[in-house]
Amino acid sequence: MNLIHQTLVTLYAHRLRSLLALIAIILGIVSVLILVALGEGFYRVNTRSFELLIDNSQTAYPGWTSKPWQGLPARRVISFTDVDWQTLRRHPAVASLSVVYDQSDVSLSNAAGRRLQGYVTGADNDYLDLNQIRLNRGSRPFNQRDQQLHQRVALIGWQLAQTGNLSVGQPLLINSVAFTVVGIIRKSEGGVSFGNNGSQVLIPVTAFRDLWDQSPDSVVVKAADGVPAALLRQQLLDFFARVKNFDPTDQEAINLPDLSSGARFFKTLLRGIQMFLGASGAMTLAVGSLGVANIMFLSVTERTREIGVRLAIGATSGNILGQFLLEGMILVMLGTLSGVAVAFVVVSLLNAVGLPDWLGQPLITSASVWIVLFITALLALLAVYFPARRAAAMTPVRALSARA
Repeated sequence: MNLIHQTLVTLYAHRLRSLLALIAIILGIVSVLILVALGEGFYRVNTRSFELLIDNSQTAYPGWTSKPWQGLPARRVISFTDVDWQTLRRHPAVASLSVVYDQSDVSLSNAAGRRLQGYVTGADNDYLDLNQIRLNRGSRPFNQRDQQLHQRVALIGWQLAQTGNLSVGQPLLINSVAFTVVGIIRKSEGGVSFGNNGSQVLIPVTAFRDLWDQSPDSVVVKAADGVPAALLRQQLLDFFARVKNFDPTDQEAINLPDLSSGARFFKTLLRGIQMFLGASGAMTLAVGSLGVANIMFLSVTERTREIGVRLAIGATSGNILGQFLLEGMILVMLGTLSGVAVAFVVVSLLNAVGLPDWLGQPLITSASVWIVLFITALLALLAVYFPARRAAAMTPVRALSARA
């Protein structure tokens, strides 16, 4: 207790120097935590954009055969039919599927006659869930009644709603045919999106086929539980090869893009960005630790005669080493606690003020706090040990002969 009391008295006596050391530590801690929090928010909001790529869903696009098969020639165009879907739905590897029709050669306008740029997709009731599409509040998805009665209702992209000044309940003309807007597609979170949902118009697949007589453009299939994405792709290729009569090794007949590897790459890239931000903050913390070391060395130099007096009256090198280590660790502990508190306050203010959607909401995780505490403890030990060892290595004669 006497050592702690003496250390606190010494720190107060040199309060300006102690304050400078505290500020250096606080700035380092705040820099690390805020940068890591920004990186965590950026990572989380953007990885939501990859959910469609990393879940067990697969999109299949019809192509054309590149190989002859059982007397049939190559270059045959593959097209999907309703019978294919009815058979595919019963496949044990398939949990659900959505047949997709797309039409870009379309005339869109609002009730005032203003022409709008966009494209139309015919979709069933599972399309929204399988494609991770969310609607704004006040919207409603398609239901079975819409499909059965060929209802002329539409879900429109957020960008199309803004440019056309459209809201729920208003009419949208598709090739001069009036559809009622029943929902608006929510803007994708993060800076990454797949598909231009902002200018998309979704209508029931039955209403789409009333306007256009065309084959489906793609199908989105969700794997059954326990079926990995690679196995699902192989099962789909085998299925279509059997019902469409083409070589099961013909990769061009059915396009089954593997997007999961790309998703993993981008998630790794986002983590790399977060680690870079954390490393940048750690450099600031390292500079702060150097400042603490310089201040401790200065303290040893200024207190040389004091050290000599204490050694002359019986203090051991261990006593001197312990006091300087304790002084440094108290400073580091106070600076760390203050820095963590300040970082939480700053992050709360940033979330209250609001940041761009692509940046997400900064978040300080418990893991980041523990990592920062470990790094701080390590740097602090190095920062205070060498000045303390220098003080403990002095001899009474040398210390007392130093100039005041």
